[in-house]
Amino acid sequence: MKCIAVKDVKFSKEGIEAIEDIRRRNKLAGVLSIFMSAGTVANIFVGNGVLKSTYNISQTDFAELAKAMASIPKFQRVVIRKIAGMQILERAYPESLFWKGVVDGCRID
Repeated sequence: MKCIAVKDVKFSKEGIEAIEDIRRRNKLAGVLSIFMSAGTVANIFVGNGVLKSTYNISQTDFAELAKAMASIPKFQRVVIRKIAGMQILERAYPESLFWKGVVDGCRID
């Protein structure tokens, strides 16, 4: 895929709302990853003595936790592509060209 420079884009109201939606979802994904790790640590240590904490550590599946944490960015990309894909269909040129770049994974440098 070739990324094309898109200049002088004037975003529609709906396009701006889509950008805000993507930003909001990115913030929520960051919060989710923090709560997942904090929840695991709390489950192991909070309110537990040494023996209970040791048992909780031995029973915690850190490999599954790591897989779950790693899936958050993948899920984010899927959601962003879905939002951008809908914008391609609903927006006029050059805004639709911008959204195509988002779907293709192009970055603004």
